[in-house]
Amino acid sequence: MEKHIFLFILLFLVQYYSHSMSFASSNETDQNALLDFINLITIPGHFLAINWTKNTSFCSWFDATCSTRRQRVVALALPNLQLQGTISPSLANLSFLSVVNLWNNSLHGDIPYSLCHFPRLRMIDIRNNQLQGSIPTSLFQHHKVQKISLAFNKLGREMWEGTWNVPKLSVLNLRNISLTGIIPPPVGNATKLMNFSLSGNRINGNIPKDIGNLSQLASLVLHKNQLTGSIPTLLFNISALVVVPLAMKSLSGSLLLDEGNIVSNLKYLSISKNQISGCIPSNICQLRELKGLSISYKITGDIPRNIGCLSKLEDFYLGENSIIGTIPTSMGNISAHQNLFCGKNRLVEQIPPELGKLSNLRQLYFAQNDNLIGQIPEAIFNISSLEIIAFNLNNLSGRIPAKTGLHLPNFKEVNSA
Repeated sequence: MEKHIFLFILLFLVQYYSHSMSFASSNETDQNALLDFINLITIPGHFLAINWTKNTSFCSWFDATCSTRRQRVVALALPNLQLQGTISPSLANLSFLSVVNLWNNSLHGDIPYSLCHFPRLRMIDIRNNQLQGSIPTSLFQHHKVQKISLAFNKLGREMWEGTWNVPKLSVLNLRNISLTGIIPPPVGNATKLMNFSLSGNRINGNIPKDIGNLSQLASLVLHKNQLTGSIPTLLFNISALVVVPLAMKSLSGSLLLDEGNIVSNLKYLSISKNQISGCIPSNICQLRELKGLSISYKITGDIPRNIGCLSKLEDFYLGENSIIGTIPTSMGNISAHQNLFCGKNRLVEQIPPELGKLSNLRQLYFAQNDNLIGQIPEAIFNISSLEIIAFNLNNLSGRIPAKTGLHLPNFKEVNSA
């Protein structure tokens, strides 16, 4: 019996010391990884070098967060500290790390390939640095990553065109990193994606129809690229989509919406400065949640008579097109209107007095239409919020009411010559 008790105690002690040695070894690995990191960077004031020392537990070091149970580093957050230098590959030894936040520093060099192999990685945010090289392809194969933000670096090269296996990715921010190539169709596999930004790069090719698979997408930011082709109608079927800025120079085709009923929550759509032509779709009322709509350059035809259905529209930019016909009276029903730009078109006949009902209007531009006639409706000069009116280069007649200043306390400019 005593022999069995002795063996039991011996086994317990072996397991205890084995666990303790493993725990100490793991702690030493995390500590050394952090010290290797700090050895490759310089910090104004050297406060990290003073704080990060072997004299104290690394779990108490500035902006290094440990798990309470295992005492392993789970988050490294050193944003906006003017850090300079390169990112140490040794960080890959922090096997419990789930958050890497180094945004708004002056780090340079490549993103270590091993940095993206953390099995528990949830977020990597290294925006606003001077990092170069390519994006590690392993980022697009990570099963747990939720946020990837690499914007405002000098990474360049093309996006990964192989299989995307990022089932939890919700934010992908690749703005202004000198990317080239195309938007890879496999992006459609990232079905949890909510925010996708590629603006300010040199991306070319078409907008892939696969983006229509992203049913949770709320923001698609693609402006300031070299994309060509038409806008996929499937985009307007994504009910979660709220913001779509597509202002660039080379998109073409027509602005089309599906004929069937769509449930759209789109609030901001900008397709200005492209080669998009044709008419404003007659079923524009499908986009009833719109607050901002910007369409310019090659649009023709009339403004739809039912445009007043966009009752939440605050900013409407329709300038520099070849739009003909009259100004729809239903525009006066859009009480949310704040800025209305319809200059440099071919609108004709009179300005409808219904525009005087736009009680929140701040700026009203109908300049350079040539064929607008008659007088500016006096009701417009009773809109107290109005700041700027531009009706110049038309065939308007009459005079501005003498008491205009009394009704327009915020008024700054009128141009009706």
